[in-house]
Amino acid sequence: MEIRPIPGLEHLPFAEVWFREIDETVFREASAAAAELGKEGLEAWTTDETPDVASFLEQRGYTEVRRYVITELDVASAAADLPAVPLTTLAERPDLAEALYEIARESYPDQPGRSETRIGSFGEWRVWGLDRHRPDSYFIATEGGQPLGYGYLETDGSTVSHGFLAVRRDARGRGIGGAIKRAQIAWAREHGVRALRTATETRLAGMRALNERLGYRPLYEEIVLRGPIARPD
Repeated sequence: MEIRPIPGLEHLPFAEVWFREIDETVFREASAAAAELGKEGLEAWTTDETPDVASFLEQRGYTEVRRYVITELDVASAAADLPAVPLTTLAERPDLAEALYEIARESYPDQPGRSETRIGSFGEWRVWGLDRHRPDSYFIATEGGQPLGYGYLETDGSTVSHGFLAVRRDARGRGIGGAIKRAQIAWAREHGVRALRTATETRLAGMRALNERLGYRPLYEEIVLRGPIARPD
């Protein structure tokens, strides 16, 4: 069980933790670890596959703040649609890194339930938002040589997933997110990836509809709750 400040929300009084099962002992251990970090509450992640976790927390004053639909695409059966806007990759245009950072700063707080997100400096962001991702699968939509949006793929063991997808506010509604996803699907097919997963906040109706059109099928939902830590007896 890892207890840590919430990435991008380190200034909030919550520590982040995943619970796949829980009881009073585990809850108190997590609470004590959060208190050592100077936090007064937990942002607890679980899934609808373990509903007892959410019930346990709700009985202790926790409320749901976000929910994500986890969907998966069978890459081999996906349509081979071509992206509708010009795309490049970070491998081809590493010079765009600072412009991507500006899009990230704008886009992360626009997520439902994440309005208080603070990205930090360019150097801090590039460690987790740039450098740890394969530059040839880090797609960038451009116009006049400048980025409009980006999206990358990430691998965790045998699972390949869409990472964060960001589109500049003044370029939204033009199909850029769909173009980036189609390019990622094509890349996955070319590299022998059998399945792609993505996590979509349930309030993002447009992205959920896009995923459905592209052939993604729901697997389960991740639930995020916030509430107070247990106080020492």
